[in-house]
Amino acid sequence: MADPRTPLLRPDSYFERHDGSPPFAHAAAAVAVVTIATAGGLAVFLGEFAAALDVPITVDNPAYPGDVFCEDSALEDTPSGCGEPETVERELGALVAEELSWLPPATVVLVPLFWLVQGGVLHAASALADGEGAFADTLAVAGWGMVPSLARLFGVGALVIYRLRTAAPSESPEGAIDALRAAIGGVEAIGVLAAVAVALWAGVIRTYGLADARDHSIGTAATIVGVLTVLGLVFELF
Repeated sequence: MADPRTPLLRPDSYFERHDGSPPFAHAAAAVAVVTIATAGGLAVFLGEFAAALDVPITVDNPAYPGDVFCEDSALEDTPSGCGEPETVERELGALVAEELSWLPPATVVLVPLFWLVQGGVLHAASALADGEGAFADTLAVAGWGMVPSLARLFGVGALVIYRLRTAAPSESPEGAIDALRAAIGGVEAIGVLAAVAVALWAGVIRTYGLADARDHSIGTAATIVGVLTVLGLVFELF
C-alpha cells in the first residue's frame, strides 16, 4: 500500500513515515486552502443571505444633509444635497451584506492567526507533559488538524444555502426575517453534530501527530488533545 500523502485518513502512517517531523510547507499549504475556502464560503453565504432578505425598507438618505442644514434660514448658502429626498428605499439583505462585508477579507488574517494560536496552545500543553520537539513540527500538526473543518463548512453551508433558497418569500421585512429564522432554525442541531464529528476527526490527526512530533506516547498525546478539544468545543458551542 502506498504511503499516504496527507494525514487525513491514515494519520498514524503519515506521521510515522516522516519520523516526527511532518513537512511544514505541506501543512502551511493545507492551512492556505482552509483560509481561502472559509473566506469564499463566507462570501457565498453573504450573497445568499442578501438574496433571502430581498425586501425593500425605508432608510435615511445619506446624500441628504439633514433638516438642521437644509431648513436653517440663517445659512447663506444651501448645502448641496438638500434637493435630495430625506429617505430612500434599499434592499434589507443588501444592507446587511454591506455591514458584514468585512468578514471574508478578515478571514484571510484570522484563520492563519488562529492556526498560530492553536499551535502555541498545543505546544505549551505538550511541554507541560515533558514533550520534546520543534515548534514548527507542532504547528504542522495543528495545521493538518484544521483541514477537517472544511467538511463542516461545505456540509452545513450547503444545507443552510438550500434552506435559504427554499424559504417562503415575503414582501415585508418582518415576514422575511421570520421566514429566514424558520428556514435555518433546524440547522443548529446538525451544526452541533458536525462540530463534534469534525473535532473527533481533527483530534485523531493531532493525537498521532503530537505523539510523533513531540515524542509522546499515544495515550499522553490523546489526553492532551482530548482536553484541548473538549475545551474548544465548550468555548464554541456555549
